[in-house]
Amino acid sequence: MVYKKAEPHNMNKLENAREKINEIDKKIAGLFEARMDAVKDVIAYKQENDLPVFDGNRERTLIERNRKMIQNPDYLSMYEDFLQFMLTQSKAYQKSLIAQDVIAYSGIKGAFAHMISEKIFEGNPKLAFNSFEEVIEAVVDHKVEFGVIPFENTNSGLVGEVLDLLYQKPVYIVKVADLKVDQCLLGLPEASLKDIEWVYSKDQALMQSREFLESLGVKSVPYPNTALAAQYVAREQDKTKAAIGARENAALYNLKVLASHIEETATNTTRFLVVAASPNTQKKDHLAMIFTTSDEVGALSKVINRIAEHGINMDTLQSRPIKDRPFEYFFYVQCTGNLEEENLSSLMKSMEDVVSNVKILGTYEILEKQ
Repeated sequence: MVYKKAEPHNMNKLENAREKINEIDKKIAGLFEARMDAVKDVIAYKQENDLPVFDGNRERTLIERNRKMIQNPDYLSMYEDFLQFMLTQSKAYQKSLIAQDVIAYSGIKGAFAHMISEKIFEGNPKLAFNSFEEVIEAVVDHKVEFGVIPFENTNSGLVGEVLDLLYQKPVYIVKVADLKVDQCLLGLPEASLKDIEWVYSKDQALMQSREFLESLGVKSVPYPNTALAAQYVAREQDKTKAAIGARENAALYNLKVLASHIEETATNTTRFLVVAASPNTQKKDHLAMIFTTSDEVGALSKVINRIAEHGINMDTLQSRPIKDRPFEYFFYVQCTGNLEEENLSSLMKSMEDVVSNVKILGTYEILEKQ
């Protein structure tokens, strides 16, 4: 096939058309900024008057009115798509403004997640949710800016449900904080240790206090979280029942500390993740990723070797079964070392032939123990 060289006058027509588009784009950019500035005023009014972000009648009216402004019918469907995209961006921006600085955690006031949230984000508004998944969904849906969830304990290990959520949901780790956990046995003011027959708490807290509970000869009952367990014991007013939780819950729910430091190890510490809908824009000193390997012999060892070859130190490696895929696993890795963007890009490229999927969970700092 022979291509003709473009004639100079045709090139001039192309350049003129592009110049016109550039000028129009400049005006569109200015108008877009002006529109989003007006959106700020809209959401401020909605918040003051407790109105929802989405107003279906308003959207239908706007689209019907604006489509009448299009003179060329060839452009009408494309313009409607453009309007719908603009409205979607507007709603997303409104949600982000509402969520700004709001922190989500699982449990109620007095839960360890609430306590660490107060330490990391002192003064920020907090929202409590019933489960780890609800916290993650609140982040994904831009109802909050950050979510705080427990990830690992030095005694009871990883929280598998949270690892599953990191694998499934579009969230990123932006910060990590460690909380020294002092588990206490909390009972009614008139109760003593010899009265206790039933102990309620989060399964991890029960596991961390297993030896103490066995020495008492009591029956343990898993509960959604430690603070809810304390609340339940206070409500029941039964001196045979006690809860395991933080010392602070005794004052919150008018209970008495029957025993403290009941965890099996004095260094009992829980690691909490701060997750967001977007990753850190600046590189931090730790990186986490999740990946699945290709179906070949030695695939995992190849991944580990390639991580090391790029000057990255893998200090955590955990495997986890993939739900609904029997005997298949994904792997969680935490790394330190050469986390420069070019080096990470080179690592990702080198892993392409031995991983089937990889998700960078972000780079983050680990705060001093709280």
